[in-house]
Amino acid sequence: MSEETQEEIKIVSKHTFFFETPLYEKIKNPLLEQRLFRGDVDAYSSSLQDNTTYEIEFEWVDNWSVWEAPDHKSVGYGQVTLTCKRKGSYPLRFFVFRDTRIEGFVEKIGQDPSMADIQFSALQQKYEKVLEEEYLREFKRAVGLASHGIGVGSFIYLRRIFENLIYQTYREHDQDLKIEAKEFQGKKMDEKIDALKPYLPSQLLEMKSIYGILSKGVHELDDKVCLEYFAPLKLSIELILDQKIEEKKKEEKDALVKNELQKIQQGLQK
Repeated sequence: MSEETQEEIKIVSKHTFFFETPLYEKIKNPLLEQRLFRGDVDAYSSSLQDNTTYEIEFEWVDNWSVWEAPDHKSVGYGQVTLTCKRKGSYPLRFFVFRDTRIEGFVEKIGQDPSMADIQFSALQQKYEKVLEEEYLREFKRAVGLASHGIGVGSFIYLRRIFENLIYQTYREHDQDLKIEAKEFQGKKMDEKIDALKPYLPSQLLEMKSIYGILSKGVHELDDKVCLEYFAPLKLSIELILDQKIEEKKKEEKDALVKNELQKIQQGLQK
């Protein structure tokens, strides 16, 4: 296998499999992170309302042996339990169909709590201060629909949120940009991103080719295509929101320092 071909292969990490992969999506074994069902995985805990580390345990529920030279491999149903290492209560449980042969696959067929419930808590806790309530609800709807394999519906909400954030960024900096609203609105999405280059995350600029799909419109796409683009579009929204969080923290620190310096100055003048 050439180096170029190896670079194109995207390995599904433990975090991606347990916390982002929808049910009934079959993932071939060579594309999965090694030791998928052993070790630890870091993720958000809704019970702690903070990030934590989960210990992964796997056990077969019903399995059988299949010959694959030079030995036998197991195929069947299993349960995966993720236990918070900081607080052992409220474990996460996943039910999978697993074919351990080299060219086999793993399929997540159930989980408790649902992926949507897990992600809802993380989205609420992290972004409620920087994302309007209406769009926070739509963000949750998008994640919920995607978790059930409904790509078109999830994409409608995700696209609306992304476009709103782009226009919001434009409104916040329109005086510096010196671009009329009508002119900005007439630009293609990648051109809008280029125009906002100083005010958007650098990672987003590298991903801008993804957004060509936006111009095609939701009605031209099917569930499979929308789900294919869901993850990078969700990430693009999170990048913008994460930058807003950092800007908010900086503003709060600046205000705190200014206030403390004023107190010092007033004290010295007495």
